[in-house]
Amino acid sequence: MRLLLAGFLCCILLNNSTGSADETDNATPYSDERVQKVGEPIKVANGTLVVVRQTDGTPTHNQLLIHFHGAPETTRRALARSQFRGTMVVVNFPGLSSAYSKPFVDSPKLLDEIIGHATTDDKASTLSPQIILSSFSAGYGAIREILKSPEYFERIDAIVTADSIYAGLDAETPVRVVSRENMSEFLRFAELAAGGKKQFVLSHSAQTTPYASTTETADYLLQTLQIARVADATTQRPLFTQTSKAQQGEFTVLGFSGETGQHHMQHLHQIDLLWDLLDGLE
Repeated sequence: MRLLLAGFLCCILLNNSTGSADETDNATPYSDERVQKVGEPIKVANGTLVVVRQTDGTPTHNQLLIHFHGAPETTRRALARSQFRGTMVVVNFPGLSSAYSKPFVDSPKLLDEIIGHATTDDKASTLSPQIILSSFSAGYGAIREILKSPEYFERIDAIVTADSIYAGLDAETPVRVVSRENMSEFLRFAELAAGGKKQFVLSHSAQTTPYASTTETADYLLQTLQIARVADATTQRPLFTQTSKAQQGEFTVLGFSGETGQHHMQHLHQIDLLWDLLDGLE
């Protein structure tokens, strides 16, 4: 019951905290002059996707970034600031965190459909693209469900989660303990990343929640893998102040201060900083 209640509260509060994902008032005006071709919204399951292709004269690269949850304009600007030169797909489903997992439960091959929309115009160079999954806030539900498929788990090269992994609490313990069941796919991917076989970049704010917060889920992964944090203030931007870092192999966790919705939103607006930590971006 406690786990179910936590999940219910998670849905309510995620809805409140991510309702402003279409706002750009808090975006930092860094250079985003790269020429892009932004497609029209395409219906996918009960949501929409937008394909963003980069057309500034750089060659087409065999990399596909699929981002879950975020206004296309906000993510497009972040893409323009990043080192990534491939194609991006922005996927949004209406509703709460469960709204991002359910479409993949109902349609196990939905990821193939999404990839198909992105590669239709360029089959020659993106026949078997390197796939990067990215999420903000409630979007983690899609990634978690995708990773449950052994086929998709193998195909995913990298994950970036921007203040975006929440979980229920273990109903069997009187103290706050992150649900291992909710974290199993992320833990397995983190373990492979720590060993250099995948890439995983994770950020979290200091927002507290009645369910397991992004700080608690990050701590769960680090403690399970016995990876220590160190103080680190490398990134210092308005409402986006880094306080810690933990890294082993290709698994990186960045901790940030900030307990408000505005601080939370900055993880979307500044997500290019996380994408750029991935090795092999062209």
